[in-house]
Amino acid sequence: MSRCLVIFIAAALTACATTAGYEKILNSWVGVQEIDLVRGWGPPLQSYETGGHRFIVYSSRRNVYLPGTPPTYQTTIVGNTAYTNAIGGSPGMTIDKTCTTTFELEGTRVISWSHQGNDCKARE
Repeated sequence: MSRCLVIFIAAALTACATTAGYEKILNSWVGVQEIDLVRGWGPPLQSYETGGHRFIVYSSRRNVYLPGTPPTYQTTIVGNTAYTNAIGGSPGMTIDKTCTTTFELEGTRVISWSHQGNDCKARE
């Protein structure tokens, strides 16, 4: 049961943000001049040029802490002795969230994009 709660909390943290929302934002950058992309996204982390095409890379990384759940306690009395046992509960955990986005430019215009990672999400 505690595992279900952790999954529920993780889902709730990203309930409104979707990959489709992120891709909608990326699509809005297709056709834009490189200078405007850099103004909007900041200096890229990496760039690579080949065959008249340029690829510029942006990357983000963050940690999200999901708190654990406390156990419940059950007390059983046997004779004159009470025994209390912890049932369930789960420890907290940290989830590493990453997103790497690459824009492809031909000349000075963005012509396509790609992304990878578990945090490439945005609200629509």
